Amino acid sequence: MIIEGVMGLFDGTDLPDLEEDSSAPGTSTSWGSTAHVARLTNLPVILVIDCAHLSQSAAAIALGYSSLDPDLRIAGVILNNIKSTTHEALIRQAMASIGLEVFGVIRNGELPTRHSRHLGLRTAEEDPAETRRWVDTLGEVIRTAVELEPMIARAERIVTQSPSLPAATQAPLSTRPVIAYSMGPAASFIYPENLDLLREAGGDVVGFDPLVASIPPKTGLIWLHGGYPEHYLDELCANQQLHVALRRAVDMGVPIIAECGGHLLLGQSLNGRPMVGVLPLESTISTKLSLGYRQVLIPQASPLSLANRPELPAHEFHYARSDEARSDEARSDEAGQGLSLRTARRTWRAGFANQSMISSYLHWHLGADVNLAHSLVQRAARSIVDR
Repeated sequence: MIIEGVMGLFDGTDLPDLEEDSSAPGTSTSWGSTAHVARLTNLPVILVIDCAHLSQSAAAIALGYSSLDPDLRIAGVILNNIKSTTHEALIRQAMASIGLEVFGVIRNGELPTRHSRHLGLRTAEEDPAETRRWVDTLGEVIRTAVELEPMIARAERIVTQSPSLPAATQAPLSTRPVIAYSMGPAASFIYPENLDLLREAGGDVVGFDPLVASIPPKTGLIWLHGGYPEHYLDELCANQQLHVALRRAVDMGVPIIAECGGHLLLGQSLNGRPMVGVLPLESTISTKLSLGYRQVLIPQASPLSLANRPELPAHEFHYARSDEARSDEARSDEAGQGLSLRTARRTWRAGFANQSMISSYLHWHLGADVNLAHSLVQRAARSIVDR
């Protein structure tokens, strides 16, 4: 098992009302951080240190990471952006003095470059051939620069344990409902685990590309994912079959979860181009980033509502901005109320929610509650019967 961390090792959430992390008393590690995940899974950590402007000081950084949380096991380090053999020798000697193994050394400029833009790298769906070349070159560099066998051997000596989870409750299904999800270049921000959980819960999970396709027949729930809709406005505007199908689904009360790019798709316009028009939003892509975990109050009877679970965590990551449209076409009453979002520092309202829809800039992970996937599949099955 390899788990890739994000941000710094100890950077976690600032969500309110989280239980204290009792697994490491007296430490400053946060919930949701890579360090927290490493302790939950009992896995060692390999630090990748950017050494472009460091020599022996890299060991001080590694020592600080190792000592901040005594229950966290730092197995070793990989040195990145090494400029010369002398540079490497200085850092190796410093690491040896604190007893940390160096698993690899990557030279400055050795890694292949990858085109990036707002929200991250260019997605694999946009240029599969270029992506494959990049991955192959990256693999060759890693095989040469990193001592993979000792690193894997060290990992194999660790006995992992999975956190215990409560069992999900599930009523028997009379049918296997179709759950349609958007995918492809304009909607590629997908948690694959969500699709797996929906299948395991009994859903017939079917993808469609909003650039060229519409919703599959007899769909019981629609999940509109995020991505880069602003780069495909011509295709999205031209796919009127999808526009009509989504408007009809809203009118019929088909459950819809719209995340970020899907939220923009349901609005009146994006960068001045007409969208589906079921939400009173006029949206543009800005230069200001909104990023972070949110605790969200889930309205009763909405698609993501659960008994005895009034709030769920979600993640926000976008540069888009939306203003409520004032045109006659804006259907504010049907769109519903805004969601209540909060962190440890503030509370605000955003997005739209009603009995059949949750649409916002938020991204949801069904691992937040073991009953979520089953609840959504049950909701999808009822939707088909109700129609």
